[in-house]
Amino acid sequence: MIKKDFMKEIENSLKIVKREVDKNIINGDISKAKEAINNQLKGLVGLDIMTIDTLSFSSIIDIISREDEFNGEKYIALGELLCLQGFVCQSTGDEEGEIRYYLKSIDALNEAFNEDSDIEKRYFQDGIHISDLLSTYDLTINENKKIFKFYEIVGKYDKAEDILFYMIKKSNKDKNIIAVGISYYERLKNLSDEMLECGNLSREEIEDSYKELMNIC
Repeated sequence: MIKKDFMKEIENSLKIVKREVDKNIINGDISKAKEAINNQLKGLVGLDIMTIDTLSFSSIIDIISREDEFNGEKYIALGELLCLQGFVCQSTGDEEGEIRYYLKSIDALNEAFNEDSDIEKRYFQDGIHISDLLSTYDLTINENKKIFKFYEIVGKYDKAEDILFYMIKKSNKDKNIIAVGISYYERLKNLSDEMLECGNLSREEIEDSYKELMNIC
């Protein structure tokens, strides 16, 4: 199977399972919604939800990377399905589960980009939505780092900046976080004005924030 065909299979499977999950939630059949997600996880990614719940994400990466074929696409599927799992938790008022699965979804989408930086950004739209939602919670520094990384990947540079300064404040101006910020602005400096404008940050704003962080060091 070629890469394009596998991605088409993923897209079709995700459309079907999303409709099925929505229908089951409306009907109040949460167990069927979770079962539909789990079946697609096993079919598209080769992992079930129990394994994903048990293992660290680095262990999940190790398992997926063993086949070394269509890994970027598998991470997209994983991210989308974990997003659905988080949505099911959200619909039942399970905030802890919602946050946990949404964060794992972001992990998967970040890894998809690491595997293949040419993956179309349209596959990251759900990730943007849940990142916006997650950013309203009081998350740990490490959890915020995941969202920060994702926002940069999808070109939401202003939102990444908001997360950055939240982390700086939350960490009491930790030098490591400031270093993350300095590196971030150095990367942005190399982008075109058009790309920066699309990300809602001007070159002047970037220079000002960069100087601010350099003065803290």
